[in-house]
Amino acid sequence: MKMDRRKLKTRRLLQKALLEVIEEKGAERVTVSDVTKKADVNRGTFYLHYTDSMDMLQKVKEEVWEGLRERIDKLDPFDYLHFANNKAPSPSLVDVVEYFGENAVFFRVILGPKGDPSYRIRIKDYLIKQHLSNILNSEHPKVSNSLLPFDFLIASIASANLSILQHWIDTDRRQSPGEIALMITQLIGNGAFQLLDTNHLPRRQNY
Repeated sequence: MKMDRRKLKTRRLLQKALLEVIEEKGAERVTVSDVTKKADVNRGTFYLHYTDSMDMLQKVKEEVWEGLRERIDKLDPFDYLHFANNKAPSPSLVDVVEYFGENAVFFRVILGPKGDPSYRIRIKDYLIKQHLSNILNSEHPKVSNSLLPFDFLIASIASANLSILQHWIDTDRRQSPGEIALMITQLIGNGAFQLLDTNHLPRRQNY
């Protein structure tokens, strides 16, 4: 069931206030009073949406995570190599970058020095353990013969994605999502993936 506009507006005010308080005090020190004062919302209204500040933070993180996970699941690591050869960004990667841009304040704060270090680890672990490694193992069994050990190869891909995205957000997103996606595509497609035995890469269609 859709939330009505008034409730949605209140929730957005509270979420904006939460991120501002985290940036000032750190994620571990946020209180309900901090958030309601910053949002100019009374405590009773707050409790219509959340049980306490930690419940709010957890729900906001989960909401953003679900959207990110859906987009990560559409990534195909082999796209990096194929699109890099055509000097074009991977479309599924553009979607991920756009999502980071749409939630730039959240990612800047949560991935920042006063945010939640576990969130970065969660993103990286999902990229490494649940997604990229499964695809590479299933479609390219010869990755174990690459010059770069398999676990290092996957870690480098995940780190490159996250580092560039975070730097883009920290520097006020001066480039378009397409430009950032192209940077990552070229960096990985012409970098880490060149260490693979490319003669055994699966052939991609419709490019």
